[in-house]
Amino acid sequence: MIRVLVVDDNHEFRAAVRDLLEGDLQIRVVGEACDGLQAISLTAHLQPDLILMDIAMPLMNGLEATSAIRERWPKVVVILVTAIPSNSYQQISDRCGANAFLPKEEMGSCLISTMHRLACATLPG
Repeated sequence: MIRVLVVDDNHEFRAAVRDLLEGDLQIRVVGEACDGLQAISLTAHLQPDLILMDIAMPLMNGLEATSAIRERWPKVVVILVTAIPSNSYQQISDRCGANAFLPKEEMGSCLISTMHRLACATLPG
């Protein structure tokens, strides 16, 4: 079972992601956060295996939150997502320690397979 924390400031987007992920019996959404600070707090409390993290959020963006999470929980898989894909975001996401970067427009076609691939490569069992 892949335990997932979904982090995005848009409630409708979080609900859509939850609906998408609930179709896979090996994935369980254990929590949702609306900004990077809440993501860090929930990571400490929920201990997810994987975090799906938006880049552009209030209070603390996804890049800052990913760096902070990577320092405290280096084994947690982080997939950064954005509605505005660019090569610079890809490079920055690599530098902050994200395991993958996906444009939101590609999530419907490759999110679940990316989650399974990363989980198989990094999670025990």
